[in-house]
Amino acid sequence: MTHAFLRRTASLLLFGSLVTVLQTGPAALIGCWGLCAGLLALYKPMRWFVLTATCFGAGFFVYLHVNSRWIAELQPEQLRILASRGSLLLVILPLVLLTLARKLPFTRYGGRPQWNEPVGVPWIWAGVARTNVSVFLGIAMTVSGLAFLPLMLRSGWTSIQESIGFAVLFAMTNALLEEFIWRGVLLSRFAEQFGDRWAVVLTSLGFGLQHYSLGFSWDLCVALAGGGFYFGAMTVQSKSIVPAIVWHMSINIWMVLGGIIV
Repeated sequence: MTHAFLRRTASLLLFGSLVTVLQTGPAALIGCWGLCAGLLALYKPMRWFVLTATCFGAGFFVYLHVNSRWIAELQPEQLRILASRGSLLLVILPLVLLTLARKLPFTRYGGRPQWNEPVGVPWIWAGVARTNVSVFLGIAMTVSGLAFLPLMLRSGWTSIQESIGFAVLFAMTNALLEEFIWRGVLLSRFAEQFGDRWAVVLTSLGFGLQHYSLGFSWDLCVALAGGGFYFGAMTVQSKSIVPAIVWHMSINIWMVLGGIIV
């Protein structure tokens, strides 16, 4: 029990610090992370996790570099945003190569959703009431839409009409690629190492923190990690990445129509 707790704590600290340092730290801090990761890899039960995290880090580093050096200068703004989201493929590539090298499936959650699986309200794995995946997803999407409604009303109908095409394109690109990274490949690899629930914790933390590079404050990044928990728990409970993609896409559409992303 003690060894499992230490492994999980070490994984959380190592992965959280990796996502943070790559976005903020000088080369010396990245080197320090590499040293710590190398030492941790000497412990055989952590070796596969360190390799997975390193592959993610390599892709994320290239993604950040490409965005800061080339994509940041693109005009118009909508083109820059779409190119930035498309460059998430750079994060995926090392993870896919690792998966191929180990002869593993890309994701454990690529099947049809189990829409009737029970979930708790409001925490999915716990709550004061019980429902199923399909009902919970419908409620969640409705609540998300209502939360963005004041922003959409403020934007005005003309602005919404002009933004619909971009909103759909942005949502399809961003939600599909982010979900493939976090709830597809990474959630699968971490679940193999730590189990489903701790994998959700790890991917939720990373998902939230990586938004700092997009201009979000650290406080908001922590809040987005909470959103990542719901996406991850929904994926595990439904045994499919599809509900998380649908939910994520709907939120992205509301964000564009509400003027948060322009």
